[in-house]
Amino acid sequence: MTRDVSVIGPLNIDLLITGEGPPNWDSIATWDGPSNMEMTAAGSVGYTITNLAKLGLSVQVSSCLSDDALGVFVQAALRRSGVDTGLIRMMPDTLGGIGVYMLLFGSRKRPLTYRLPTHDFWPLQFTEAEISALLDARLLHIGGYLHFKEAWRGAASELFQEACARGIITTMDPQFPLFNLPLPWMAVLDDILPFVNILFCDEHEARSLSAEENLDAAAGRLLAAGAQTVIIKQGEAGSTVYEPGRQYHQPAIVLGELVDTIGAGDTYDAGFIYGTLQGWPLERRALFASIAAGFTVMGVGGSQTMPGVSRILEEMRAREEGLNHAAR
Repeated sequence: MTRDVSVIGPLNIDLLITGEGPPNWDSIATWDGPSNMEMTAAGSVGYTITNLAKLGLSVQVSSCLSDDALGVFVQAALRRSGVDTGLIRMMPDTLGGIGVYMLLFGSRKRPLTYRLPTHDFWPLQFTEAEISALLDARLLHIGGYLHFKEAWRGAASELFQEACARGIITTMDPQFPLFNLPLPWMAVLDDILPFVNILFCDEHEARSLSAEENLDAAAGRLLAAGAQTVIIKQGEAGSTVYEPGRQYHQPAIVLGELVDTIGAGDTYDAGFIYGTLQGWPLERRALFASIAAGFTVMGVGGSQTMPGVSRILEEMRAREEGLNHAAR
């Protein structure tokens, strides 16, 4: 059975600490008090695939997990969400990745601290069976590519080349390196970017990828390097979609009280991928993705408050009708 989406990327545990904290960071050294702690699965790529499944798409993921209680927790959580975990390799005698987010002072997109896994983030080499399964999909996505330098210029790049040759849509959210990497980061993507149909990144990543401060110039360099579409996610400022000779800005969608922005960008990726598979124009894809992200920031973690596709479509139609009425 052909899947809607095949995904490659790292999976990890997120430990989210919330509650009433001290009034500021200066007080934390002497503060002693309770907090709420929640363990969620499964990091950035995990939020993306979970939300793709919530949108009704058939999703499979290729990754590596520690063969212990935490790895089993992640695998079970993804299975409950409807994600096919058959391509996950369970690695014995290893430790899995953990991100710790201190949200006592409001949302923090980057973790306060983290533990890197002692296993590969995803397989450095794919078996013939894994390649066949990954390419039996309408779209191939990779996340966290810059995290894992051992995978650069390797099997993932070859897989993207083959996907393009077969007419499979390809998308990438490279994120950021977990070590010092000279600018521009895109220098290490030179072999894979020409085979990326849609590139997702946030403002900081766009500037670091391109070594350009101006976002329009940054997108121009990434397009010139081979990406067909570049999407720069700009938090509360919305997002901008770039293609050669055109760009479109989508304002952020506010649906309620902001609780936590962790996973909002990953949800945006999932929403845009969903719209791409529906064959929608760029403007509609960006609106759908922004509404999806608007729902997730009203809860803790990247998936808890993600609704099904019907609720997002309902909100999207209401906004489209409002725009049409205002244009008359």
